[in-house]
Amino acid sequence: MKYLFPIIQFILRIFNLIPLRILYIFSDILSPFLNHIVRYRSKVVLNNLKKSFPEKTDIQIKTILKGFYRHFTDLIFEVIKLGSLSEKELFRRVTVSGEEILTDLAALKKGVVVVMSHNGNWEWTSQRVCFSGRSFEYVGVVAKEVSDPYFDKYFNDLRMRLQEGFSEIIPFNETARHLASVRHKTSMLITIADQTPHIGQIQYRTNFMNQNSGVFLGPERIAKSLNFAVVFCHVSKPRRGMYHIEYELITDAPKESPPFEITNSHVKMLEDDIRKQPKIWLWSHRRWKY
Repeated sequence: MKYLFPIIQFILRIFNLIPLRILYIFSDILSPFLNHIVRYRSKVVLNNLKKSFPEKTDIQIKTILKGFYRHFTDLIFEVIKLGSLSEKELFRRVTVSGEEILTDLAALKKGVVVVMSHNGNWEWTSQRVCFSGRSFEYVGVVAKEVSDPYFDKYFNDLRMRLQEGFSEIIPFNETARHLASVRHKTSMLITIADQTPHIGQIQYRTNFMNQNSGVFLGPERIAKSLNFAVVFCHVSKPRRGMYHIEYELITDAPKESPPFEITNSHVKMLEDDIRKQPKIWLWSHRRWKY
């Protein structure tokens, strides 16, 4: 990859220069190619959909599957376009409601954990959430490292292009160390909580999308240890290339919440969002492998 990556990076930079309306033409070509010819993770996607929606007919499942691949290929080109997306364009394409929840918490010097998911375009929406956190003293985005170091650096540079000096990427395995260094600041920590814990890391299971699911307790544990509020980030897709964020307060008194209540709340909120727009969640990951 050391010698191949500069070529890939050059190609990605060329795509950055292409308007989104043209990139969506490429997406229209790529979508049926991935779905019907390459059949990219088609067994995983189909199995996930059938188990999550046992009440739906085969025709309904295939409609969601087709819509997922269309959204997925749009997502590929939208993420590439992040390399040249301006702040003005980001604000136009990702609208927000409920932002006063965050600004009010910052005014009260109250830290917050923002819980996100792989719904919609999490790369664009996490960027917009960072802008919502500009009134906090510190903004950190907890992210798992990409296995290839060249792509890991590429994605970190991509994510920080509009955020340089305002927020930082917190490597997942270094979360505790970073939290210790910012615990006395009015901080906003952004987490993506719908990933699958390794089988040895599962400490809690709950029902999610009609299936017994291991879930990360990170957001709840961080909130309770630092006494941070917890806010869920609802994401919807009104139309192609446009996303909407709605912030919802889960609690501003986490230490008073019974065990697992915060976790169950954000899992239920995500499930409700998925059921409203099932095509825009990341069905291709092996969410229920354990």
